[in-house]
Amino acid sequence: MDDWSTHNTAPPPSMVPKLSNGTLVPPLPQAAMGFPNIPGVTYTGLKTTRYRFDLGPNFHSTFIPTVNPPEFTAPYEDNPANGAIYPSFIPKTDSDGNDIAGVRLPDVTVPLATYTGWALRSGVWANDGCEGSGQMIPFAKTAADRAASGDPRPSIQERYPNFSSYYFTVNQAINTFVTNRWMLPEDANTALHRMLTAGYNTGAIKIDSKSAPLVESLISSGAIDLEEAAATNK
Repeated sequence: MDDWSTHNTAPPPSMVPKLSNGTLVPPLPQAAMGFPNIPGVTYTGLKTTRYRFDLGPNFHSTFIPTVNPPEFTAPYEDNPANGAIYPSFIPKTDSDGNDIAGVRLPDVTVPLATYTGWALRSGVWANDGCEGSGQMIPFAKTAADRAASGDPRPSIQERYPNFSSYYFTVNQAINTFVTNRWMLPEDANTALHRMLTAGYNTGAIKIDSKSAPLVESLISSGAIDLEEAAATNK
């Protein structure tokens, strides 16, 4: 924003999901919108139906409703008796369940979990929308854990064969984020330290003979926070 207002340097191109490139899709069927069948996670495609209600014969010329509140027929969701239904669209996800479009944070580019902007309630309110709440659904740690649970998402172990590969992948993702002007350069180290500590905390990324010197260096420099790791793993 500073560059735009002071130097007339345009911001990065919009990354919003679009119908034109297939990254904005109907919420159902699930297979078409991309969200995987994760054990223990329910996906229903729940949305709030939006109607073009009948607000009176002259509303669209006068903008004065003469039928207010509009007539309503139960059930509320997807009931044509309440008027024409506006179509609903949501971001298409990748095979991990993370949105394809949008500004993909380094945490999504180099993921340890599925991150959603939606959630469903449990208990007596089961499958009702939990508006304003998202989910972080961690990946299985190992291939054996994934196979045992039937999770279709590759495990952390399968994604990152050792800590060196995880480190360089995270570093590249953050550098790309800075290059694209989505993150200030001075914030890069904080993001790097947070993600390295998160990866270390999983206990699933192998620290082999090639990775050990790097990990020791990261710990001694504070890039991996052992206090946070210990607290997380209690």
